[in-house]
Amino acid sequence: MQRSMAIRATIVGIAANALLLVVKSVAAGFSDSLVIFSEALNSLSDVVAALAILVCVRWAWQNPDASHPFGHRRAEPVAGLLVAMFIGILGFEVCRTAVTDLWASTHPEHIGVAPIAALLVTAATKTAMTFYFKRRAGQLHSPAFRAAALDCRNDVLISVQGLVAVVLAHYQVPVLDTLAALLVGVYILYSAYGIGMENIDYLMGKAPDDELLGDIRRTAEQVPGVVEVDDIKAHYVGTFVHVELAVRVDGSLSTVASHNLAEAARQAIEQLPMIDRAFVHIEPAR
Repeated sequence: MQRSMAIRATIVGIAANALLLVVKSVAAGFSDSLVIFSEALNSLSDVVAALAILVCVRWAWQNPDASHPFGHRRAEPVAGLLVAMFIGILGFEVCRTAVTDLWASTHPEHIGVAPIAALLVTAATKTAMTFYFKRRAGQLHSPAFRAAALDCRNDVLISVQGLVAVVLAHYQVPVLDTLAALLVGVYILYSAYGIGMENIDYLMGKAPDDELLGDIRRTAEQVPGVVEVDDIKAHYVGTFVHVELAVRVDGSLSTVASHNLAEAARQAIEQLPMIDRAFVHIEPAR
């Protein structure tokens, strides 16, 4: 169910970005505006990023196999890291273009209505995609879709900035727009940094927050027969968590009874959201 939902979401992203690429390319053919030409290149990069997400998401939801006994969930943050790289490239290009325009006061000779229409369609579409991917990210605990949602939000900002650029170019006052574009570019670079660091943490096996560790401890302590919970260690494997812990039980219990208690604790912990695997060690109570 979740796998099909993830794949559908990536296909929606590919289709929407491909449609916007066509719209912007057609608009660029009817105008001298560099803004709409840059937007077309941005949509091309969005299509490439969406294809990368599709490949990684399909890989991430494959079942464990002999070469990957704990599954392929690390493919999700790989996709998120790729999106962060595309966002960073976009931010750099926005900043570079803004700085260049500050030195060269060039204006397009012909704007026309086509770029304005294309940018309005882009802003509306990307706004809808932002909410769509944000919802899917929450449902699937997916850093790739969180990155996609943030990328769409950045595209909305770029589209709005592009609309302002077209209007100001028409009135021959592009300086204010150039300064605004520079600020937008810096913001995009900052968001790319945040996405990149988040997904690097997933790939490096960062420990989850204290709230989840507390939930793990309380869940194990509620299992009948558990005297004490000790030495909890947890880390991300992709977007889900593996946890290892020791539970202390009555030392007089038989091997079978201790094993059954460990299984009960494992099953209870693995019912928690975000927990993929739990490894429970039995030790005698002090």
